[in-house]
Amino acid sequence: MESNMELQILHAIQGIHQEWLTEILRFFTTMGESGLVWIVIAIVLTCIPKTRKCGLTMMIAMAVTYLVGNLFLKNVIARPRPCAVDTGVTLKIPFPSEYSFPSGHTSNGFAGAVTIFSYYRKAGILSLLVAAIIAFSRLYFFVHYPTDILGGMVLGTLDAVLAVYIVKRLEDRVNVKTISDNDKTGHK
Repeated sequence: MESNMELQILHAIQGIHQEWLTEILRFFTTMGESGLVWIVIAIVLTCIPKTRKCGLTMMIAMAVTYLVGNLFLKNVIARPRPCAVDTGVTLKIPFPSEYSFPSGHTSNGFAGAVTIFSYYRKAGILSLLVAAIIAFSRLYFFVHYPTDILGGMVLGTLDAVLAVYIVKRLEDRVNVKTISDNDKTGHK
C-alpha cells in the first residue's frame, strides 16, 4: 500500500509544472537514463591517467548499484510506480518498465557523484547537484515516490563509499606487496 502522504507530495509537485521546466527536467531525466551520463563520465575518467582511479571506482560503485538496486531490490520489493497506482496524471515521459523502489536514476547518480566527490571536491559538488536534479525530475514526472528517491540516494551513496574503500584497500595491498618485493631484491 502506498502512503497517501507520498502521493500528496507528488501531486503538489505536479502543481509546479511549467512548459520550460518540463523541458529542462526532461533533459536531466534523459541524461540519467540507464546511468548513461555517469557511465560515460567514468569511462572518460578511466582513460585519463590522472583520473583513472576515480573512473574505475565509479565503475565499481555503479556495478554494485545495478546489481543490488536494479537486479535485486526492485524485483524483491516489486513496488508499483505512482503512475501505475494513480493513472489520473498524464505522463510527459515514457512509462518506465521496471518497478519503482529504489530509483535507478537516483542510485546511479549518487553512486557516480559521491565517488567523484570523494576524489575531487569541486567537481563532486557539481556532480551532486546534477544527481539531485535528476532525482527531482523523477518526482516531477510522477514515476517515483519520494521514498524511492531517498532509497536511491542511500543506496548510491553507500555503494560509492564501499567502492572507495575497496579501491583504497586494493591500493594499500599493492603498495605493501611492491614494498616487500623491493625489500627482497634489495631495491628501494
